[in-house]
Amino acid sequence: MIRYLIKNNIKLMARSKTNILLIVIAPLILIALLSSAFKDMMERYEGADVVAGYRVEGDVPDEMIEAFVDGANENGFTLREFASGDPEEIMKDNEIGGFVIFKEDSYKLYQSSDFKEEGKILEYFVNAFYENTAETALNMASGGIAGGADADSVSLKVEHPAYMKSIDSTDYYGIIEVVYFGWCAIVCGAGIFMSEKKYRIGKKYQVSNLNQFQLYLGKFIPIVIAVFLGIGLAGVLSVVLFGVHWGNILYSLVIMLFSIAAASAFGLMIYNIFDNMVVTIIGVFAAVWFAGFFGGSFETYMYSVHPIEVKQISPIYHINRALVELSCMGHSDYIGSALIYSAAIVVICSAIAVMAGTFRKRGKA
Repeated sequence: MIRYLIKNNIKLMARSKTNILLIVIAPLILIALLSSAFKDMMERYEGADVVAGYRVEGDVPDEMIEAFVDGANENGFTLREFASGDPEEIMKDNEIGGFVIFKEDSYKLYQSSDFKEEGKILEYFVNAFYENTAETALNMASGGIAGGADADSVSLKVEHPAYMKSIDSTDYYGIIEVVYFGWCAIVCGAGIFMSEKKYRIGKKYQVSNLNQFQLYLGKFIPIVIAVFLGIGLAGVLSVVLFGVHWGNILYSLVIMLFSIAAASAFGLMIYNIFDNMVVTIIGVFAAVWFAGFFGGSFETYMYSVHPIEVKQISPIYHINRALVELSCMGHSDYIGSALIYSAAIVVICSAIAVMAGTFRKRGKA
């Protein structure tokens, strides 16, 4: 019976070809737009024609400064140390984009109003430096851009970090936009939900021998299959049209499958709770937008200044980082967390969706 249900739901989804085409075409459009828009900034960072100044004030570990200087050199920054002087005057007189002051328990970052792009790149680099250091733990307070309020304390670990190799905007957005639209998987299930409402199929299910878990699988499996095929096609087209490099194909496929399964389970949970497609679309899109915002779907996660603790809340961040690092480095420490996070979402959201369906059935009985 469940095989028939899965087969029937796949047919219903196939009738709504527009929804499936949407997750194929939409990421390709955004790849073209965003990769072009951010190409200059990312190439500027990679080309590293950025000059910055710094100063050490107080008892700052030599290992930390060495790590900062080494990392900057690896990324092509030209660093100049100034023992004294007003940072804003130094930036103006020496035509540099930014200035960092390291203190015993804080740091402060200045940006030049004349070289805004270089200042922004320095801000990204300093943030990435603190995210990627590890070994000797320190507590440091991040004092934001000059004139801004101090941020909360963060844990700093010091070592000579291995920085991620450069990735161009086409490869980056060619990967993360496909991931982003994969999280809109519930759209592909609209054909199933609309048919249930139109023909009152739900009432027929109530007198069948199928339990709520089987009914759930009858929707979950077809949605995962349809979205995986659609997203897979988008991935292939990203390679053909834009030359996107996906890195390890096997790992990438497994990560994408888990990601789509998590997205499908999350969407079905929202639908089973509210039993309304409009509310479901709004709820899913809002959640995915926020997860994508902090996960690097719009601004590259390696240049983002959001705290790492906030980024790691987003499942999209783990998935994006795993796939991007596989593309540019061939390996990633985030593969495990991406798979575990996605699997946890599948289990939790599926359980809630089944319980919601059970309560609704009892209420209508």
